[in-house]
Amino acid sequence: MKLKLGNRSILGDRSAPQEQVATTILFADICGSTHLFEQYGDVQARLIETQVLDALTDETNAHGGVVIKTIGDELMCRFPGAEQAVRAACDMHRAIKEDPALAKLNIAIKIGLHHGPVLVEKGDVFGDAVNVAARMVSLSKADQIITTAETVSFLHDELQQMTRSLGQSRVRGKQDEMAIAEVIWSDTTSLTQMAGASANEELRNLLTARLMLEYRGRSIELTPSAKAYKIGRWDKNDLVVDRELVSRTHAAIEFRQGKFILIDQSTNGSYLLLDNGSRFFIRREEFNLHDRGIICLGQIVKDDNPDVIRYSCSYA
Repeated sequence: MKLKLGNRSILGDRSAPQEQVATTILFADICGSTHLFEQYGDVQARLIETQVLDALTDETNAHGGVVIKTIGDELMCRFPGAEQAVRAACDMHRAIKEDPALAKLNIAIKIGLHHGPVLVEKGDVFGDAVNVAARMVSLSKADQIITTAETVSFLHDELQQMTRSLGQSRVRGKQDEMAIAEVIWSDTTSLTQMAGASANEELRNLLTARLMLEYRGRSIELTPSAKAYKIGRWDKNDLVVDRELVSRTHAAIEFRQGKFILIDQSTNGSYLLLDNGSRFFIRREEFNLHDRGIICLGQIVKDDNPDVIRYSCSYA
């Protein structure tokens, strides 16, 4: 969907109309460019940079993308969709590795990308998706492609199978952490770290996991991007449970490594009674929440007690 905003704004007239589009922003950086200038001098180093940027531009064009600009050793481009951007990113890495001259120089690039809405004005782009993509390339290392789990959700199964979860990261301007992932573009790219199907399962959980809490008529939904959810007597907690044996900050719930985790921080501990009949007690320990059940803070109470916290976990 495209939205033309016209050439007027609350700040006054603009010389060119703005257009909002959904697109995938990709940043590609040359790693260690400072070292190139130190080792080969300004002229030769700039020629090397130009050769790399030309190769990246060729791959951008080949996959239906548009180069927005180059800034020193960095290329910024956009693609109609996440699929084209991911395939282009993979081919960018291959193009650099398969070029004999660049291979001799051990040239490497790093890539970050994100799919989302942007404002297009005079050929440039602005908006949240640009900031997120820039954050992704800053998290990336040599020979890596880093993106968001949100972007992965736009990929078909074939490309999703080429990704692995990297957990969550802070992004400037975002209140909550964002789930991020790496695109594995080469058979030699740390595949042992993926731990087989478990990595794909973790990534699916980042996209689909939900935890529902019910307490005194309230329903609370937690997602992987939510901050730590704090529970206890203190009125500054996210969920206030004002009972005698409940600590000021009794427990917290976080999403880590594809799972919702209950973290007990109390004096009297927490009891978990699962619907399948299993019972657990933790005190200053952690528990991976799964299935359905109730959480009792400080002491076991009957499941019809208004102070029990009911929970229901759903994963991919």
